[in-house]
Amino acid sequence: MTRHFLTASLFCAFSAGAALAGTTWDQPGEGTGISTSSVSEIAEGHMVMQISSSYENVEMEEAEHPMNGAAGPCYGAVEIASGQVVGGGICAFTDSAGEKVVLHWDAEGMDESGALTGSWTLSGGTGPWADAKGGGTYTSLTDPETGKFVNTITSSVTMP
Repeated sequence: MTRHFLTASLFCAFSAGAALAGTTWDQPGEGTGISTSSVSEIAEGHMVMQISSSYENVEMEEAEHPMNGAAGPCYGAVEIASGQVVGGGICAFTDSAGEKVVLHWDAEGMDESGALTGSWTLSGGTGPWADAKGGGTYTSLTDPETGKFVNTITSSVTMP
């Protein structure tokens, strides 16, 4: 976890209080919630999944991280064929200060546990999220019986 202070004179209100403007947050976190999927079998070892997830909470390593406490829906689709994974989607979160943040995710693989792996990138929002930059990686594992998921993420997020 590293925080770089680029502009110490400006303050912005974020999820758990005030964060310094120009701060880059490099740290891990975890998102939890419920996911549903619809699977279309194409052939042996080839399927397409439509995914709809509802994040109940994003918990970052430090409470001051601007994504800490965010929640909201994510939608997407993934194709799995011959061990290759391709796809992606969009999430529309609301942070704990009530600001909206949009991020895009790309599915890039599956690990040995069956978790979907890939990367994500911020693409805008309201308030400070309108000019925020960053992204990271994710590993998302869903219990097929309950639909509950745990999404372990890395992040490098710079707030304006």
